[in-house]
Amino acid sequence: MATNYPTSLDSFTNPTATDTLDSATVPHAAQHDNINDAVLAVETALGANLANVVLPARSISTTAPLTGGGDLSANRTLAVSAGSTSAAGVLQLTDSTSSTSTTTAATPNSVKTAYDLAVTKAPIASPTFTGTVTIPTGSAITGVAYLATANTFTGGVQQITTATAGTKGLIIQASASQTANLQEWQNSAGTALITITSAGAFSSSANIVALGIRAGTSLSTSNTGATNIVSNATTGHVVMQNNAAIPNTPSGGGVLYVDAGALKYKGSSGTITTLGAA
Repeated sequence: MATNYPTSLDSFTNPTATDTLDSATVPHAAQHDNINDAVLAVETALGANLANVVLPARSISTTAPLTGGGDLSANRTLAVSAGSTSAAGVLQLTDSTSSTSTTTAATPNSVKTAYDLAVTKAPIASPTFTGTVTIPTGSAITGVAYLATANTFTGGVQQITTATAGTKGLIIQASASQTANLQEWQNSAGTALITITSAGAFSSSANIVALGIRAGTSLSTSNTGATNIVSNATTGHVVMQNNAAIPNTPSGGGVLYVDAGALKYKGSSGTITTLGAA
C-alpha cells in the first residue's frame, strides 16, 4: 500500500506465528513493500541530518514581554504584551503632538513637529520679545530686573507693590550726561504737566495743592536740613515748622527759617534778622 505519512500515520497488520509466507491475510511481499514505503517517507521528512530535527522533549521558554511557549509536542503561539510606562512591550507609533497616551510612541515626524514649534518660542532664561507682548489680566511679573526696550503700558492700572518696607517701589536712573527729563506726567495730548529734570528739579504747570511740601536745601554751605512748609488752600496761610538748629551762613542768597516760633532771615554775611516775633 502507499504510505499515508506524513499526512497521517500508517496502520500495519502484523503477521502472527501461524501466518505463512504466502498468507492471503498478511502477504509477505506486501509487508516488505509497505515497510519500505513508510521508511522512505520518514527519511524524506527527516532528511539526512537528524541534528536539524526538533524533538518533542524540547521546549520554548519566554520572558516578558513575550508570552506563550511550552514543549514542542504541539504548535505553540508566541505573543508580545503591550508596553506601558511600567512594563516593556509593543507600542503603537503615532504622529500626534497632542496625545496624552502612555501606551504609544512618538515617531520622528511628531518629534520634528514639536521641535519646530519649540524653537519659535522664547527661552525661559533671558528671553527676547518682538511685537506686542500681552500679559493676562491679573498676572504678575516677578524677578524682572528691567525692560531693555521702550514700552507703553495702556488700558488699566499699573501697580507696583514693594515686598518689604525697605524696598524702593520705583527707580528711574539717568544715563551718563542725561539731558532729557527723568520723568514727565502728561495730559492726554502729551503736554507735560509735571516734570522732573535731569538735575532732579521739580516743576508743575499748575498750582500744587498738598498738605505739606518738604524741601531740601541746594545752597552749598547750608546745613538747614529738611523743612516742612505747609500751605492751607482754604484759608490761604503758610505754616513753617521750627528749625532744629540755626542754619549755616549761605555763600549766596539767604535762608528764611523759623526759630522758636519767630520768623528769621539769615543772609550771606551771616546777619540774622528777625522778621516776626514768636
